[in-house]
Formats: sequence, structure tokens, C-alpha cells
Amino acid sequence: MIIVSDNSALSCLAELGELDLLHQLYGTVTVTATVRKEGLHPHAPEALRQLYEQPPAWLMIAPDALPFLVETRALDPGEASAISLAWRHRDSSLLIMDEKRGRKVSQALGLRITGAAGLLCDAASAGLIDFENAFARLSQTRFRLSAQVVAILRQRHQSGPTKDS
Repeated sequence: MIIVSDNSALSCLAELGELDLLHQLYGTVTVTATVRKEGLHPHAPEALRQLYEQPPAWLMIAPDALPFLVETRALDPGEASAISLAWRHRDSSLLIMDEKRGRKVSQALGLRITGAAGLLCDAASAGLIDFENAFARLSQTRFRLSAQVVAILRQRHQSGPTKDS
């Protein structure tokens, strides 16, 4: 399985100081060259820039899967490149993305997706972090999540892992 990430979840995890959860949950994570370039932008979180300046062994930088899918033309280049790469491996990929428009396109394409909140829920279910603490810290960031979604994730966490977690 190939795990493809856009910067949205990476930025969130960097802000929380939890980037290593990606490695702990998935082993290897892949970003495209375009996603990396966006993550090196001066306005990106410092921890995210450091991740890309000195990538750990578990972070793979893949060439962009060109051309990007026509369905992604209204998205930013990082989202388009991540979706296009996940699509090329659609039978065995998981896309990590939080942007609403990108998730909508990914769902329409039938891609398997998760985001920062789902990742945190999975990490809590795996015993890597405390659910309540993680979501309390998440609420103190720029990341926005409705109370309804947190309640659904809390219930999923309390129910235990599923085959799709």
C-alpha cells in the first residue's frame, strides 16, 4: 500500500508536534515534489519546513504524476499532485488530505482517504496518543473541526479499530 499525503495533515501534525505518528501508523509516507515545494514555503510551519529540509528515511519524495488528473484542475497544485499520484495507485493507496475541495474530488474518484483528525483517532486507537488530549490540543490550532465530527470520532475510538481504520 502507498500512503500519499498532502500538506494539510502534515501542517496540522507539525503544529501539534506529532509528525512521527505518520511513521508509527503507516511506515513509509509519500509526498510529491510539488507538495514538498509547498511545504518549504517561508509561511509553512517551521516543523514542516524542517521535515522537508532534512527528510527522515520514512518520508519518500516522489516525482509528480504528470499530467495531473483533469478532475483536479480547480485545486491547488499540491492537492492536484497528491490526488493524481494516489489515483495512479488507486487499488492500493490511502490519501491523507484535509482540504474540503480536495476531499470532495478524491471521494468522487473513489479514492480511500483520511485526514488529520482521522489519523489522530487511529493513533489514539493504536495507543500512541491520548484521544482527549490530542483533540484538546487540536482545538488550540488553526485546524477547524466541528463538535459533531469530534463526537463521531470519539465514538469510533471508543468502539475500537475497524478494518477500515
